[in-house]
Amino acid sequence: MNELRSGKIKPRHRRSFGVLLALSCLVSPMAFADSLDKTNLLGRWDYTSYTVLKNGKPSGTVQFKPGAMMFTYRPDGTWAMEANDATHTKLNGTYEVRGRKLIMRKTDGAIYQDFDVQLDKAGRAMIMKDKRSIVTATKVETAP
Repeated sequence: MNELRSGKIKPRHRRSFGVLLALSCLVSPMAFADSLDKTNLLGRWDYTSYTVLKNGKPSGTVQFKPGAMMFTYRPDGTWAMEANDATHTKLNGTYEVRGRKLIMRKTDGAIYQDFDVQLDKAGRAMIMKDKRSIVTATKVETAP
C-alpha cells in the first residue's frame, strides 16, 4: 500500500495492484481447504479474471465479462473450455488433482495448465496460480 502512495508503482500497474489488493482482501477472510477436493472442482466455472505475472509480480489484469470464458470439469477426469467471444475457441482434455495442484492436459497429452489451486470451503470461488499468471473463477453450475 505504501508503494502505491509513494508512486513506486507505475500508473498502468495501479489498476492491477488495486484488483489484486481487493481480491486479497476478499480472499483472506475466506476459509480455504488444505488440498483440492476433486468433488468440489466438478461443475461449470466462469473465469472472472486473468492476471499476468512478470518476475512473480502482477503486470496486468484482464477482467472477463460474465460467461466469456467457461470451463467444465467432469467426474470422469475430462475438462472442456469454451470462449464466448469472437474466436469461439473450444478446447478439451483431461485433468488430475494432486494435493493443491490441478494439472490439465490437452487431448494430445500436452500440458495445458499446471496450477496451484485455492478453493474456498463452500466450493464457489477458486484462485489458480502458476509462474505466469493468476486466474480467478466462480462456480456457476455444480453438475456438468
